[in-house]
Amino acid sequence: MTTLEPRTLRPVLNRVAPDNSVTAGPRSLAQMVDAAVRSVDESVLRPVHAADVRLAFQPKSLLSLLTYCYAGQIYGSVEIEDVVRRDAYVRQLCGSEFPSAVVIRRFRRDNRQAIRFCLLAVLSLLAEQKMAAGIVTRVNKAHLAEEAGRRIIMAIFTDASDAATADGN
Repeated sequence: MTTLEPRTLRPVLNRVAPDNSVTAGPRSLAQMVDAAVRSVDESVLRPVHAADVRLAFQPKSLLSLLTYCYAGQIYGSVEIEDVVRRDAYVRQLCGSEFPSAVVIRRFRRDNRQAIRFCLLAVLSLLAEQKMAAGIVTRVNKAHLAEEAGRRIIMAIFTDASDAATADGN
């Protein structure tokens, strides 16, 4: 299995202006997700359908979708499926196609490490924004790593709970 090596996102996140000054990195959650996903080598991602070329089913599109939703504390695959229909950024990301909850769960299962990597990058950027705004005074990187893992576990738990409820248990 190929592993994702942590690498700095600074070259992707900070842009050099014509006067050689460094401009601010991404400000919105969508921009942060885009930057984090661009830093992942597509060869480490496992596609859900080998022959499916539709945008919504491409590994980087699904990686962006799950990173965006988990960063926004949207965990259940059925709820994510609904977000695709309602959220303009996600509709654009998925080309107005709608990956099913089954596809979302399969991608998460097969690409958990890449999702965790991107989610950690986004949570780190969000924490840096909070520090810059004076909301928090310091960030514990180990805590952010635990939080990224916890959010993926919440997604798994939410799906298991939804399945049990659907089955009448």
